[in-house]
Amino acid sequence: MKKVTAGLMVAVVAIIVLSIQFMTGSGPFKSSGFGNTDAQTYKVLRVIDGDTIIVDKQGQNMRVRLIGVDTPETVKPNTPVQPYGKEASNFTKRHLTNQKVRLEYDREEKDRYGRTLAYVWLGDELYNEKIVKEGLARAKFYRPNDKYQIRIEQAQKEAQKQQKNIWQR
Repeated sequence: MKKVTAGLMVAVVAIIVLSIQFMTGSGPFKSSGFGNTDAQTYKVLRVIDGDTIIVDKQGQNMRVRLIGVDTPETVKPNTPVQPYGKEASNFTKRHLTNQKVRLEYDREEKDRYGRTLAYVWLGDELYNEKIVKEGLARAKFYRPNDKYQIRIEQAQKEAQKQQKNIWQR
């Protein structure tokens, strides 16, 4: 009987602690940018290529790499411009240059090259998904950053089905 009572007490304490953490947004419920509606917006200063942009962060240039997206190369050293690379780059320039965007981070905020990793929101639209849906990028994820993996992979399936751009036969 003592074991049952002790086990029950441990469970009750754990539930109370987790409830408090949930209500205060701490512990395992700590926000890491997910769905943060108060997130800061940034002005896109320049587009490097289809999946990399420069935003203004308090007067400093911040290089942002779109999570879950890989566009054909246009500026990679010692690499020729790949088919649809210019189209992907121009698409991103047309949609993001001088626009205010909201950045949403996943589990890792930086990659091994020091670039900020983010999902880019243009209003209510997830730009990472948009460029994949246009067939100008492939869905490509590196764990642990995979929050919108299913959504972006679905966009790729739609582009493939419609044989858009890089998916033309």
